[in-house]
Order: sequence, then C-alpha cells, then structure tokens
Amino acid sequence: MNESENDLFQASSSPSFTKAKWSKHEEKFSTWWLVGLTGTVVVIYFLVYWNWVSMPIALRRTDELTHRDRFIAEVAKQHLFEMSNVGPRVAGSYANEIVTVQFLLRVINDIAAEANPAQKVEVEVQQAYGEMFLDYEKYPQTSVYQGIQNVIARIVPSQSKEPDHFLMLSSHFDSVPQSPGAGDDGTMSVVMLEVMRKLAQSGAPYEHGLVFVFNGCEENTLQGSHAFVAHHRWFRKVRAFINMDVAANGGRDIMFQAGPKYSFLMEYYRDFVPHPYCTAVAEELFQADLVPSETDYFVYSNFGNIPGMDFAHSTWGYLYHTKYDAYDTIPNTTLQHTGDNVLALTKALANAEELHDIREHEGSKAVFFDFLNWFLVYYPLWASILLNVGLSVIALGAIGLSLWMIARETELTVGQLLLQGLASMGVILLSLIVGIGLSLVLAVILNAVDSTMSWFTQTWLIFGLYVCPFVIATSTGPVLYIHFVKNDHLSLHARVQLFLHATCILYVLILIVLTGMSIRSGYLFTMAILFYTFTTLVNASIKYAPFAWLYVHLAGQIAPIAYFSSVSLTAFATFIPMQGRGSAGANPELLIALFAVLVGLLVTGFLTPLVSLARKSYLFVALIATFFVVSVIVMVTSVGFPFRAHTSPQRFYIYHCTREFYHQNGTLRRLEGGYYIHPQDRYTGDLVQKITIESGLSAVPLGDQCEKELYCGIPFYQNTQHAQRNNGLWIAGAPFSLPETIDLQLVDEQHDSQRNTTTFFFTVKGTDHMSFYVSPVRGVKLVDWSFSNTIPRSGLPWNGQDVYFINYVHGIDDRAHSFFITVQGLASRSTEADWHFYLNVVAQYMHHEQYRTREFQDFIDQFPDYAHVVAYPAHLVSRIF
Repeated sequence: MNESENDLFQASSSPSFTKAKWSKHEEKFSTWWLVGLTGTVVVIYFLVYWNWVSMPIALRRTDELTHRDRFIAEVAKQHLFEMSNVGPRVAGSYANEIVTVQFLLRVINDIAAEANPAQKVEVEVQQAYGEMFLDYEKYPQTSVYQGIQNVIARIVPSQSKEPDHFLMLSSHFDSVPQSPGAGDDGTMSVVMLEVMRKLAQSGAPYEHGLVFVFNGCEENTLQGSHAFVAHHRWFRKVRAFINMDVAANGGRDIMFQAGPKYSFLMEYYRDFVPHPYCTAVAEELFQADLVPSETDYFVYSNFGNIPGMDFAHSTWGYLYHTKYDAYDTIPNTTLQHTGDNVLALTKALANAEELHDIREHEGSKAVFFDFLNWFLVYYPLWASILLNVGLSVIALGAIGLSLWMIARETELTVGQLLLQGLASMGVILLSLIVGIGLSLVLAVILNAVDSTMSWFTQTWLIFGLYVCPFVIATSTGPVLYIHFVKNDHLSLHARVQLFLHATCILYVLILIVLTGMSIRSGYLFTMAILFYTFTTLVNASIKYAPFAWLYVHLAGQIAPIAYFSSVSLTAFATFIPMQGRGSAGANPELLIALFAVLVGLLVTGFLTPLVSLARKSYLFVALIATFFVVSVIVMVTSVGFPFRAHTSPQRFYIYHCTREFYHQNGTLRRLEGGYYIHPQDRYTGDLVQKITIESGLSAVPLGDQCEKELYCGIPFYQNTQHAQRNNGLWIAGAPFSLPETIDLQLVDEQHDSQRNTTTFFFTVKGTDHMSFYVSPVRGVKLVDWSFSNTIPRSGLPWNGQDVYFINYVHGIDDRAHSFFITVQGLASRSTEADWHFYLNVVAQYMHHEQYRTREFQDFIDQFPDYAHVVAYPAHLVSRIF
C-alpha cells in the first residue's frame, strides 16, 4: 500500500468529525442529493396522504349474510337518503318536529321488531321544558326551551332485571337553516340507527344497558342534550357516553375529546377500535376555543358530570352548515369507517367492568394519538411527565457523549467545543426566528393588502407562501455561518452535527416548557427527540463513520416525517375551511401561517442543517425561493381566488329586518326596515359593496346605532354575533309585515314598597326561534326573573348598563310564553324618570322562506354562484318599561 492509499484508508476509517485527509470537495454532496432528499420527503407526504384517504370497503346488504356482526354502510346510507330528503330540519319546524321524529320512531320500531329475543328495545319521545346558563366570557346567555323533542331508545336484557348502569350514544337530528343536514348530523344519526340494529341482533345480553339519544335541538345552544340530562329519568343510570357530531362531509371520524380524566376510555379505544384516528392536539385546540363551535360533549361532561368521548367528521368542512351538505356528498366508506369504530367501541364498553363503579376509575388526562391510523399510542399525563423528563435527560446525555467523542478526536478543548456548540445553537435559534418572522410578516402584509385566503381552495399554496420562507431561512443560516466562519479543527460533517445537536437541545427546552405547563401536545416534540436520540446513540456506537452516520440519521427521520405529515393533513383539512366561517375582523393568514411554521419546524428541523453539505447549496435555496415566487404569482391570479361554487363556497348571513322602537309610554318612536349582513370572512364587505353599488343601494357600517340602541338595534340570532358589529353592514330599506309577528303583552305590574321592587308580567307569542335583551337603566338592578332560578352575571355592558341575553326556542309546543322580570331601585338619570329597563324581543324566521319579500329575493339572487346565503326575515321590538 502506497502512502496516498494509506492516507485515504485512514481517512475513510476516521470519525466524520475529524479533519483527516478529506478535502472540502470530498466532504460535500452534489446539490442533486438535496433535491433527491426533498423528493423523498414529498413522496413520504403523498404516501401518508394516500393512507389518510384510504377507507375500509363499504359493506352492502348482500354482505350481511357473511358479515352478520359487521356494520352495514348501505343500510345507513338508505336511512340517510330518507332523512336528508325532507330538507332543512330546523328545531320547531314541521320537518324536524313531525316528519323526522316519525321517521326515527318507525326505524327504531322496526329494529325492535327484528331484535334477538335476548334483547328488548324500548323507545319514547321526550318533550322537554327547561333552561340553562352558558357562561361565555363577554356574551353569557340564558338558554330557554319549550316543548323541544328528543327521540330516546334503549336496549336492555329481555330476560333479566334492568341494569343499574348504562352507556349512552348521542347524536342530533336537527339542522341549521337552509341546509339538508346530511352530514351535520344526519350521518351520525343513521350511524347510530345501524349500530342499534346490530346491537339488538346480538344473542347475548350486555352487562350494561344502552341508551340512544337522538337529540332534536342541538344547533340552538345544545338544548336537546341538556333536556335529556336535566329532565329524563333514564339519564340517572348513564355512566359514560359516546357523542357523535359532524363539522365536515366525508373523511374519517376523529376522536377528539375523551374523559375528562377517565383515561380507561382510551384503553378501550386503543384495544377495540379497528380504524383509530385521534390526537390530544385536537382536544387541546378545541378546548382552547380555536374551533368556533361546541358539541353536546360540553353538556354531558359539564352539566351531566359523566365521562365520555367525542367523535366527529372534521375534514373537508367547506360544505358544513351550507345547502351543499347533501346526501350525495357523504361517501359510503365514511359511514363504514365510523360505523366500524362506534360499533366495536360500544360493544366493548357495554361490557366494561369500569362502568360498575365509574368514580373509582377517575384519573388524569391522557396523551393519545394514532400513528398513521395503524395503531394507538396512549399514556396518562403523569406518565408523559416522566417520559418527557427522562427522554430529555437521555437526549442531553447522548449529545454529551457525541461532544465528548468529538473532543477526544480533535485538538479542541471541552471549553472550545462548548463555545462552538453555543455558536451553533445561536445560529439555529436566529434562523428559526428569521424564518418564523418572515412567514408571519408575510401573513400581516397579505392581510393589509386584502390578499388573504388564496389557500382556501388551493391548499398547496400554504407550503409555497409560508413553509418556503421558513425553510429558506433555516437552511441559509447554517450555510452562511459555515461559509464565513472558518474552523480548522472540525470537519464540515462535525459542524453540521453540532447544528443538529443544537436543534435537539432547542426541542428539549420547548418540551420541558410544554411539560411544565401540562400541555399534552408537547408529545410532538417528544417524538422528534426520541428518534433523534436513538440515531445519535447508534451513530456513537459506530463512531460516526464517514457518510454512514448521515444515512443512519436520515433513516431515523422517516417515521417522524411520516407522522408529522399526517398531523399537517389533519390540521390543515380541519382549520382551512373554518377560516370561511370565522371572524371577519381577524387575520386568517396568521393562524394558517402559525400552523405552517409548526409543520415546517417539526418536519424539517433535523433536515435543513444538511443543506450545508451540498457543494452548491445556494442552488437548492434558489429552487425553494423559485417555488415561493411561483406561489406568490399564482396567489394574485384567478387561481388564488378563495371561493368556488359547490365545493368551497363563501358564506353570508343576511337578515331582512323590521325594527320597531317604542317610547316608555308605548308610542312608536321609530319604525324602519333594512338588511343586516353579518360578516363571515375577510371578503364579506368587498362583495356586498360591489352588489349594492350595482343595485343603487348603500351598505354602511352600523356606526353610532350601537350607542343609540341596545345591541345596535339588530335582531341578532345569537348575542355573540354582536362581537362582529364593527364589521357588520346595514342597508336601509322599507319595513315589511309578517303573518306571525311578535305579540308582546304586559299582563300585570306589581310594586313591593318594602323591597322597593317592581315585577312586570308578560306573555309573548311568536315564531320558534326568539331572543330577549334585558338591560336595566342606571340606578335599577335586576333581582329576579322567570327565565332561571338565579340572575346570571351581565354580559358586555351597553352605555354603562348591564345587559342580559335570553335565547328562546319552542319545539312542538307553540303556545305563548309567559315570563316575569323583577327590578329594584329608581333610575338615576332625570331623563329616564320612571324607567326601569329596556326589553328587546327578537324573532328569527329561519325556515320561513315563504315570508321573503320580492325585493329581498331579488337582492339575494344578485350574489354570485360561489356564495352560500343564509337569508331570512327577522323582527325586533324594542320597549322601555
């Protein structure tokens, strides 16, 4: 062996962090290697997407002969056709209270007739009256219901005594206005029917009873579930529940809330559900109010004080609460996926030992997530603390071992090596800050120039607009540092390893902070650290063999990249459609940019430092920058327009208002009409202004109306809509008359001189959806009323006055509603002498399209085909007593 061959042999067997005889050229890869690595990441992403959209084969009726215990999707789909074919099922409407109730009774009675002799199926219709208080921060409300209906069935053993413990399954059959409600929540209602049918066919009795609650009034502040909890005798034996709701059409059912603090439920989900799809991230995001809705899980856990699980379809939510939420948008495979999961879980929990004494099994919250829908990972919160702390120690130890090996093989002292490590961490941290900053600044700029939501339909633009700047910054930082800051003691590979170690240490710091805050979503960083630590130890065992260490490192990144790709699919598919029905005053770009940056951090954190290993790394950065520029160009073209007809519509809420304002003596102060347009997204105002200009109308902000009139004098459906008053638009018009107008009568007035109180007794007759705004004048206090047992706290004040909001719905019982209000004290302002309180009564004619005037219909018809317009008449009467 000659001298040069000997030198090469020694170099090839030396650790990669020593300089040896390698030249800079030999230490680096071709830029095409980076392109190949990027292509591999993209391939992994699309393989995960293929797996994510792959669903079980939907079974047909003919399959039942060979699959007697399986859920049959075709049966559920046939029920869905009949259920959604009646049109919108708004609480209080004939379609909801009569047609749908009779449909459910007929199907359940058929199930009872075909049940196995070992099972007894009972069914009844609950007609409920009651109230509940929803303590929202700025807009608390008292929710009152009269004669709403639930269809309730149960399965009990036919040959033995009634069980003492029951498992409850719940869904709702009502829908929002102008939506067939095939997805929300017809899908889950028919899933429950088919699950009930299969359970009733079992020849063996279950350890516990089964209750099926078909809730007839969920869309209006969860009243149906509260009615069952508060007023039905069967609830007293319910020990746990499975709630099923929908915020999308199709896709997998995600289990996004569990417990709380009854982690044994997750053990059953892990052991019995055939298609797991769940994550603690979804639970924490939902409970942090980042999802603009609630489910009946809230009522069952907070008012019923029982543990349970919340299932939902949440992907592709563009059609949710629109006229496009129709029968033909629900795939049979979605029904099969959900039915398989719910049937298996219900069978298991129906025989669960834990339900005998549920309180004995109260524990802590849990970390849970599925891995690519293959299997479930679950461990309680206390175990996550031990895992995260222990893993952090091991990770730091592995990094320390690597640094010791570098120090031993180089001429650097430990102190010098630590300085190099700190410098590397500084570079990584600065690169992350710049990358995050670039993405967020772009989000602010796009919002400022009214170029938001280009990704609403073209979701790939998110990666071009927000992930690309992040990757450019996190790649360029290490490249520039290595290029301008020379180091004669460390090889290029060793310097890249220091960047990777610095990234891991940063992840460890983030994980420790999240663990200290009891944020279970920190498991995302646990996974990243776990695989990096493993490959670090493997590389230490092979002494960081040149080039081999890199492939060991990359092999360890396959599983995290695959999982984080799955997380990104779930996050974007869930939250992108929500930006079309959120707050018009918020910047939708910021939330999406934050998600994009988080995905970029998790997927590329251990990859971008490797760009420094390329011979012409600037070409790779230029390639990413080109994709960014292309995305910006596409964004400003028609392709980047957010909305599409039938698939991703723009939403509008329009009330055709008649408003009557009266003096304290009962004489009419003002009578006026017009259209109130409630904003749903950033583009509401632009389109409305365009339409009104073409029509010769004028759309203006509410302005000082909100100071002059209680709740701006607008007949809001929910008081929370008042939060968008600064973005709402008013178009003045003529008042109109309605066949069933508000009939508010003051029946009696009684004064108690000892208590200095006055009680006013009223009756009101109107449509099925009404609300009341009560605001005592200054110096007067609300001390009692009939809407609830206690006086709740006031919401956002109006001109220094307390404001109380009552949401009222009647179902099958449409009799006049009687109520009283008791106030104490005297008005403190001379202009309000003898005044006690303002009372606004609002009526919403949600399912009365026949009440639309010709002018109103003409105005609605001017909206483009990509707009979904929920439009109906509304009436407001404002009185002073």
